[in-house]
Amino acid sequence: MSIKTSLVAGSALGVAFALSLGVAAQAQDMAYKWSGAPQFSNDDTMFKFRGRILVDYVNQDVSRDGPGGDYKTSNWRGRQVFLGVEGKLNNYFAYKAEGGWVNGGSASWDDVVIEYKPNEQVSLLFGNIKAAGLENLTSTRFTTFMDRGPYGDFGVDSYLLSAVAKYQGFNYSATFAVQGNSINSADVANAGADSKERFGLTARGHFAPINTDTDKLHVALSYRYRNRGDENAFAYTGRTTTAYSNGTTFYTTGGIGNRDKTLAVEGAYVHGPFSIQGEYSNIDVTRQNPAVVGDDPKVKVGYAFVSFWPTGEMRNYDAAAGEFKRPKILNPVTAGGMGGLELAVRYDYADLSDAYDTLKVKPATSQAGKYTGWTLGVNYYPTSYVRFQANYTDGKSDNVGLNQDYDIKQFQLRAQLDF
Repeated sequence: MSIKTSLVAGSALGVAFALSLGVAAQAQDMAYKWSGAPQFSNDDTMFKFRGRILVDYVNQDVSRDGPGGDYKTSNWRGRQVFLGVEGKLNNYFAYKAEGGWVNGGSASWDDVVIEYKPNEQVSLLFGNIKAAGLENLTSTRFTTFMDRGPYGDFGVDSYLLSAVAKYQGFNYSATFAVQGNSINSADVANAGADSKERFGLTARGHFAPINTDTDKLHVALSYRYRNRGDENAFAYTGRTTTAYSNGTTFYTTGGIGNRDKTLAVEGAYVHGPFSIQGEYSNIDVTRQNPAVVGDDPKVKVGYAFVSFWPTGEMRNYDAAAGEFKRPKILNPVTAGGMGGLELAVRYDYADLSDAYDTLKVKPATSQAGKYTGWTLGVNYYPTSYVRFQANYTDGKSDNVGLNQDYDIKQFQLRAQLDF
């Protein structure tokens, strides 16, 4: 069965299962409300459809040193088209399943989660889950910029098959995850009695020492250990604050990592319509064959940005989860208002140069260099469920050797609706 067929069939089964639960829901009257989509609930049962449509335009003007290096590219793209369901069976068990098409590729799963809550503070989750990273945990629907840049590419893991334990207080949380690879990944090529899949451990703790109506302060620390098992070596490859890739690699170490350990810090401060946010990861890489190839390198990646809402909105910070959620638009067009406007500027940084510097035999060229980029962003929200975005990025990749340095001027647009 193809991924596409299995995704559609799985979605249909999930919807049928959830609807049957709703029909059998204790013969109680189900309350109905509109929460971006129809939502049905009673005291301890809930069911809702969910989904999103993100349509992008991207234009890149790339200059490369050396002969014949310059080019331009322009594309309209289906960034994400997702459908799914979510709900809870009672006060102890909840579920979420969402999948679709990303960047024009084959169908794949995103969130696929079974949650057990033995009490109000503790959650045990199983499925395709994110475990760490402030911007990573914030849904693409709500991130300030269209995409997460190099930090999202290799500074933190996205969705992985995991068993996750979470404890949440009023303004703090602790998370521990045992992780494999994505639910969309095939079995390792040499599957057999001695085959080993990718394995990882992630821990995150956050604290919000300031949590008032107008001011929020977020700090967090996370640690990640990964072992590639029999799968491909870990590579540290980044993009230019975009999910677009035209086949050109601007900066990468290539596949070098047998294992790695990552220490990451997060910070954010919100004061009314003004906010700042940043994250930084230091990745200690264990090479596959350090005695022959060279010493173990360190990879560093981070970002920082400033955001301001001229229309008076405030970024919606969840102090218990340590995440940003859907912004609340004060004057949506559906109520005769003008909607919400957000302005932002971002700095991205990635340093891969140690992967080259620690080699015993250094090649004449290498893309394990340094990347820096500035992005200007404008977000317009007619309502809380519809967003139009514009991003302009000026990035530079400083690599080793002739024809390996890149200057990238990039303009992107997005139309987004989610429910």
